[in-house]
Amino acid sequence: MVKMPSKPSLRAHIAGWHERFAAIAFGVALALTAALPAHAADASKGKKIALLVSQTTTPYVAAFDNAFQARLPTYGMELTVFAAMYDAALQAQQIDDAIARKFDLLVVMAVGESAVVPALARAKEAGIPVIMVNNVPKDGTEELYVTFVGQDQVAMGRLAADAVLKGMKTSGREGGKVAMITGFLSSGASIRRVAGFREAIKANPKVEIVATEDGRWDTATSEKLAGQLYARFAGAGGLDAVYGMADNQAVAAISAAEAAGIQVGYQSSKQLLVIGGNCLKEGIDSLKAGKLYSTLSQIPTDLGVKAADTVNDYFSGQKLPKQVLMPVEMITKENVAQWESKCTY
Repeated sequence: MVKMPSKPSLRAHIAGWHERFAAIAFGVALALTAALPAHAADASKGKKIALLVSQTTTPYVAAFDNAFQARLPTYGMELTVFAAMYDAALQAQQIDDAIARKFDLLVVMAVGESAVVPALARAKEAGIPVIMVNNVPKDGTEELYVTFVGQDQVAMGRLAADAVLKGMKTSGREGGKVAMITGFLSSGASIRRVAGFREAIKANPKVEIVATEDGRWDTATSEKLAGQLYARFAGAGGLDAVYGMADNQAVAAISAAEAAGIQVGYQSSKQLLVIGGNCLKEGIDSLKAGKLYSTLSQIPTDLGVKAADTVNDYFSGQKLPKQVLMPVEMITKENVAQWESKCTY
């Protein structure tokens, strides 16, 4: 009797298919890898990048700078940082220096939305691409840069105004007097936030903006300005709300109010309503304590990583949109838990 070979087991049959499928998948992956353009994998390697920031002494810019510096080298790029300390003339000189040194790309956080334009035009003439971060130059100059990475600053102003209107309603006010203590009013971020704030506050005609003071993003300057505002309006019933464009400015306004014997909060119409702007740790702490009504989710570490990734995308040949916008959300005591760690930097 001839012994017939036994049929393979189902398990062996399936195993065979797994082996064949794995071989096919490996071949396809190998083919796709070979088909990728050569520049996709290493186009960024060795590129020299100049990062030109407004300053590095404020917590927000310092955190952005650190995140960008940590991320960019992972793509094999070399980085040089220039800090203008909010001197528009100095930043123009620094951009000219970067052009002369033939950097492959400039990442610019503009000090002044108009003052930076001639230097950007010189970079374009020299054939050096520019990516703007956080601040953009004035409208109509979009051809001078590849893309902008950051938040919609007008939308941030609108959200801050919405917070004022909601806070007034919560505290039992139908309207009232509002003062703004801003960042540098020459910078695109401040200019656009003020514009958005003014636009959105019109939703309640009984709310009046009575003062706009340039606090230069500085805590001590903002506290001094807040104290002067409280004294100035004391004879007219006082202020109802203060918008500190950055959280350190809002907390400074709270400190000045407490020094002047003014109650801060949003439980009563007799309390001063204070709104912040970019979720610093001191703002989060003040919000949890019931003194700050709200802030906004502007996270510099996320911006630093995104900006570095966008630089790599550019050299990899990706088509970039004119704006790479980061999300912004209003943060209040109700949702502060989900933002606390990200806003502590």
